[in-house]
Amino acid sequence: MSRASRLLFWCLGFVLAGSFYLLLIDTTDSPELYAGTGAVALAALGFEAVREQGFAEVGFSPRWLARAWRLLARIPADAMWVSLTALQQLVAPRPRRGVLRAFKFEHGAAQGPLDAGRRALAESAGSLAPNTIVIGIDPERDLILAHQLRCRGGVDDVDVLGLR
Repeated sequence: MSRASRLLFWCLGFVLAGSFYLLLIDTTDSPELYAGTGAVALAALGFEAVREQGFAEVGFSPRWLARAWRLLARIPADAMWVSLTALQQLVAPRPRRGVLRAFKFEHGAAQGPLDAGRRALAESAGSLAPNTIVIGIDPERDLILAHQLRCRGGVDDVDVLGLR
C-alpha cells in the first residue's frame, strides 16, 4: 500500500475520532483541545495499524440500521428504570439485582467480514440503552447473552436491531 493511501486512512481515522471526541466533550477550551488532539492522533494511529494488519476485517450493511430508531426510543425509559432501581437499592438493599438472559442468535458459520460486523453491531447496539448489557454471542449454542437490570421484553430488547 502506498504512503498516500496510508496517510489518507490515517486522516480518515483522525477525522472520525476527532468528531467523536468533540461530540463527547462539548467544549472548545484550549486544554481540552490539546488533550483531544493527542488522544485523537493515537486513535488514528491505532485505526491505521489495525487496518494495515488486517486484524479487524468487518463488513457492514446499511439495511441493518433500519430499526435504529428503537435504540433512541429506549434510552429515556431505560434511564428512568435504572435510576428507580438504584433508589430501590438504597432503600432495600439486595445482594443482586437483574437477570442474565439468553436468546437465539445465529453466530454465523462463516467467519467473514459481514458476520463479524453483524455480531459487533448486535453487541454494541444491545448495550447502548442503560438497562441492558450484552455480554457476548455464544458461537457453540448460537445464543446472545445479556444482563438486564430490570427484566423486560423478549429478544427484541436484547437484539434491538433484529440482526439474529
